[in-house]
Amino acid sequence: MHPPLAPDPPAALDLFDLDDGADAVLTSHELSVTRSKLGDLLDLLPAGLLIHQEQGIVYANVEAARVLGLGREALVGRHFLDFVADPDLQAQRTLFAACLNDGTLVRTQDCVLIGADARQTSAQVSMSPLPWEGLPVLYVLINDVTALKQTEAMLRVLSNTDSLTGAWNRRHFIDLAEAEVARSRRYARPFSLLALDIDHFKRINDAHGHAVGDEALKAFTAACRATLRTNDVLGRMGGEEFAVLLPETDGKGARRAAERIRARLRAVSVPAGTESVHFTVSIGWASSLGDGRDLDAMLSCADEALYRAKDQGRDRVVGAVDVAFV
Repeated sequence: MHPPLAPDPPAALDLFDLDDGADAVLTSHELSVTRSKLGDLLDLLPAGLLIHQEQGIVYANVEAARVLGLGREALVGRHFLDFVADPDLQAQRTLFAACLNDGTLVRTQDCVLIGADARQTSAQVSMSPLPWEGLPVLYVLINDVTALKQTEAMLRVLSNTDSLTGAWNRRHFIDLAEAEVARSRRYARPFSLLALDIDHFKRINDAHGHAVGDEALKAFTAACRATLRTNDVLGRMGGEEFAVLLPETDGKGARRAAERIRARLRAVSVPAGTESVHFTVSIGWASSLGDGRDLDAMLSCADEALYRAKDQGRDRVVGAVDVAFV
């Protein structure tokens, strides 16, 4: 946290500090009105504004008070760094000192602020010295970008997710699997892949319509997720074809995981008017002990095992023939 404040916190800043003996152009009433208008103007800013001396805050507008969770008067004497989340504190402390002591401009630095009410705000912070005589003074401008960050996160999820089932889409699944292949190779650790295909899925669509088929796909995804571990990765590769990445899993573990999925799906039913639709799944699996084989080779072996599962009558689990993958 920031070093202890000076015993006497700074007084609230007078933005119109006139010497008693100065020849004031404004009358006392005009000066009061101008001060009020300036305060109103600063409160209309869509960003939080702090005016800050080394010891602490001397002025805060309404938006700053909202973001930091304290009244404007209560903020006077507090320090901006008191509200910065720990992961960002050192970086913000360095920027604050550079701005205050060296006049370095700080532009739109991302950080998380934690208000006195414990509310977290994603913010972009800018700082600039103010050209006033006496003790160094700077302003801190706080833009609340929480909604923007939430939207960006949502868009990232949407760009990586199959919109119907919520599973990862093919592109993102491949990215995750490539990373796991690299990790497996680096540390010589096992991992496995499952290739899954819903049996006779076209018959479901033809007999009951695509709406029921969509529900079957969602039910399939939910059943897989209920069976898999939290670190396993489920992706929709296209149509009724899915894949599962199983980190830290050898061939025996891959077979057990595949059989659990197969057994759970036999108990799944999807409403279709007055009927219920049941379906099964065929699964092929391949495993690697970090032997240097690439992802394409692994997927090909799992797909080949899947085709053999279908040729053997469907609703079954088959392992890869290539002994390098079992």
